[in-house]
Amino acid sequence: MLLSDPQISKQEVRDIFDGQASYYSRERGQSPWFHAQLKIAFDMLASEQGLLLALGCAAGAEVEPLRARRFRVVGIDYSPEMIRLAQQRFGGLEGVCFCRADAESLPFPAGSFDQVVCLGLFEYLSTYERCLEEISRVLRPGGVAIISVPTRISLDRLSVGFFNYTLIPLWKGMKRLMGKRAAGKSFGRSWNSCFPWQFPRLLRKYGLKFEGRAYSGFILFPLGALWPALEYRLFVFMERFSKSRVLGWMLSQYMVCARKTASF
Repeated sequence: MLLSDPQISKQEVRDIFDGQASYYSRERGQSPWFHAQLKIAFDMLASEQGLLLALGCAAGAEVEPLRARRFRVVGIDYSPEMIRLAQQRFGGLEGVCFCRADAESLPFPAGSFDQVVCLGLFEYLSTYERCLEEISRVLRPGGVAIISVPTRISLDRLSVGFFNYTLIPLWKGMKRLMGKRAAGKSFGRSWNSCFPWQFPRLLRKYGLKFEGRAYSGFILFPLGALWPALEYRLFVFMERFSKSRVLGWMLSQYMVCARKTASF
């Protein structure tokens, strides 16, 4: 699965998240978008217990809810500052540890974990394959992976495309007609997004059997900038359709539950 947009390097991703670490430490745990994803992840984990790898844990907002459900947690992130703050906040909790690591080259033996939860990481990878290979490797046979990826067919994605391929070229054309320099920048983030129907096939390639899916996170460009209160109300309303095949596609994140096959 290749990039749909130009991708930033790992060093740039590290620098960006080092700079945002304080925000993640203070506010991510209160974000309704994050809580919606976490609720879906817990529903998918159901009665699972054991040693869980939180892949791309940022400043550790998911640690306390996971410990409350009796998971033992290892959190990793590529950002040193995220890991520093996560250790500062939660490193003293029993059954919790953190380390800085690359999701495409995990420093753990094969079959180390009962579960892997990965929320908000795949969009920053140049391809999905290497990370999925590592997730499958560190999972024990029968272990469960919960993964979120941004979709290419959400309303937010379609609205960004509408602006970039219609209104911006029109604006540039009008400026050129007026004899002005036609500079302009495309909207949207450089995310590695996917078509949801392709992802289960990729999971199977790495011995991960698709077991369930849901959608989460209603966003609509440029509504969040113009009228954030309305976007939030729409988010709350749309989240009830997270498991709907008819309406779920409009949300921005595709979440899957997969189980490692014993034969892989």
